[in-house]
Amino acid sequence: MDSREFRNTLGNFATGVTVITTTTDKGEKIGLTANAFSSVSLDPPLVLVCIDKKSSSLQTLKKDIPFAINILQKEQEEECWRFAKRADDKFVGASYTLSEDRVPLLNGNLATIECNVAEVIEGGDHYIVTGYVKNASYDATAEPLLFFRGKIEQIMQAELA
Repeated sequence: MDSREFRNTLGNFATGVTVITTTTDKGEKIGLTANAFSSVSLDPPLVLVCIDKKSSSLQTLKKDIPFAINILQKEQEEECWRFAKRADDKFVGASYTLSEDRVPLLNGNLATIECNVAEVIEGGDHYIVTGYVKNASYDATAEPLLFFRGKIEQIMQAELA
């Protein structure tokens, strides 16, 4: 299987864009953009996110560590790219608040899911991080930011007559 062709094929599946946030045991804020996110179970409430093994942020996500999934809305493209790049402090210029667990939660999200790491499972060149959901909220008026064919997209809604 040609890896580029496989990646291009997968790019035909439109996904939402998330920023995964947590803090280190020293209080350093961590954030990274990810589009491989999914619900796993309603009872108990579980989600998963896939993170590249090369990510320096991954070492922070261990069993029971709190983290958040910030599902971005169409006005947050800047946050998508801010947290996709390598930088010393990706939170410079970002608008966020800290949760009770001291996890940064981006302001203005489409949805926010607060979790504790349940498991970290090896999956090829990525790790699959599952999380027990502790809290979830959303903005029913916001529209999603989407990733499709390697580009950021938005849903274009036609006006109803």
